[in-house]
This record gives sequence, structure tokens and C-alpha cells, in this order.
Amino acid sequence: MVSPLQHRLLLAGICGLLLAVSGAALGQEALFDLEATLARVGAQLERRYQRSQRIVSTEMVWVRSFTHDMRLNGSVRRLEFERRVEWGTSEENDVPTVTVFRELRSVNGREPQQRDLDACLTPSSETEDPLSALLPVRQVEFEFSLGELELIDGRRVARLEYVPLEEGLAEVTWDEDCVSIHSHGLSRGEAWVDVESGDVLRLDERLTGQFDFREPADRPLARRGWITLERDDRSIRYQRVTFENPAETLLLPRSIERSWMITGSGFLPRYYRTQQFSNHRRFVTDGRLVETPGITGEPGDGQLKPAPPQPEP
Repeated sequence: MVSPLQHRLLLAGICGLLLAVSGAALGQEALFDLEATLARVGAQLERRYQRSQRIVSTEMVWVRSFTHDMRLNGSVRRLEFERRVEWGTSEENDVPTVTVFRELRSVNGREPQQRDLDACLTPSSETEDPLSALLPVRQVEFEFSLGELELIDGRRVARLEYVPLEEGLAEVTWDEDCVSIHSHGLSRGEAWVDVESGDVLRLDERLTGQFDFREPADRPLARRGWITLERDDRSIRYQRVTFENPAETLLLPRSIERSWMITGSGFLPRYYRTQQFSNHRRFVTDGRLVETPGITGEPGDGQLKPAPPQPEP
């Protein structure tokens, strides 16, 4: 028979063991602090880019614009691209550069023409990959903060928020009826990070504030007054894609949702662009292409006839 004293000692031992286990668990989570998370994200991105250079994907794009009462302006324009990513180094400062290359294959199911490439809101043939901002050499450009851990699909995920340390200067370029606004250093981001692997599962970006600009006075029929870019929101979702022969799993883009709100003479107030990725093909050493099923889906069809001028990302 266990005496009262032995019983109290046994309970004390069990409680001490539970506290030790609980403390170890808490200590393990504490390892995923800001510094450790940034290190994991940077290392994982470097590995991802080195491997994803061998990937070619199909990118479907749908472009829409809406009136003040949220009615669709015209019909939807659908574009199909072949997309690949290339890792390089800047010749000026040896900083790694990650460039997305696109080749337009069709517009609404027909062969593309030059006017399709020049149309407003058509994705550029060369763009910087947004995730490259989280590479180790680029992290010094931002101030980061780490949110609380969440459990998503059985994995621990943290939201990594970042804002530029220095406010950038937006570059505004006019090309006939289209205006391009490159707002480097004017956006803040939020990444959903798998804290164990360092994989970025989702990336959101938005403007830090409104941006005002004018149309140059030397342009024919230039509009008077200020034009305001009120919002520029982008959300990118990623998914794991498994290849065979040889077996390999890569985290690749699944979809991109982007929207703009703009006010000013001659502009429609809202613009939307949806991008979806599928038909991922991997180049292997013998020159073969290995394909894997991707996502499908077509939100719309037809040809967009925008009211000039329109913003281009």
C-alpha cells in the first residue's frame, strides 16, 4: 500500500515531469523566432530557385475591368503564356536576380498579334519574381516582424510581415493609352511560412499608402488634375508539385490574384487580373521533358475593350 507521503511524492514527480515536457515543447517552438525563420526562408528560397530553373509551366491569365457600379466593362480577355524562371546575378553589384520569362502563346484561343503584347494589363515578358525579396542578400532591405503560430493543414505556419526600410520612388511610364506604375519600395508584404521547412505557402502585397501622379503635359490631349492609385493588391498561392523519374517535389505558384483601384479622368475605377498555373514540365539532364498534372479552371472568356488610359503593373 502506498502511504500518503509516498502518494504526494509520486504526484510531485509526475507534475515535475509534465512541466519538463511542457517546457521542452515551448522551448522547441521558441526556436522558430524571427531570426531563425528568416534564415530558413532564405535558405529554402535559394534551393527552390536553383531547382525551379528547370521548370516550364503554362500560365493562364484573365483580365477584367469594372465600372463605378461594379459592372463588367466589356468582356474578359484570356491569355496563355509559357512561363519559366531564371536565376542570375546583377552585373552591377553581384546581387542575385530572379526573373520570370513569359512567351505569349494565344489570346482568346487565337494566335497572338503585336497589339496583344502592347495591350494594357498584359503581363510583361520579363518581371522580377516577388519572392526574391526574401532572399538572404535582400532581407537587409526590409524590417520584419513575426506573427503568432497557426496550425494549417496539420503544419505550423507563421505570418512573416515586412516593410521596406527606405521608401522607394515609383516609376510612371506612359505608352499611348497605357500607364505603367512600378512601385518598388512602396509596398508592404506578408508571407505565410511553414516554420519547419521555411517554405512560403502564400505571399500577399499591398501599397503602404496612396500614390498620386499626373499625366505629362507634353502628351497629346493630356488629362488635367491628379490621378490616384488607391490600391494595388496581390496575393500569390503556392502548391507542392511532385515529379517522377527522378522523384522530386517542388513548391510552385498555383495562382495569383491582383487588383487595382485608381481614380482620375478617363480611368475606370477597378481592374482585376487572375493568373493560374498548370502543366508543369521539368527538364532533366538528358533533355527530356517530364510532365505532371496541374490545376485547371477558366474564370472567363472573350475580349476586353478597356477605356483608355489603363494602368499596367
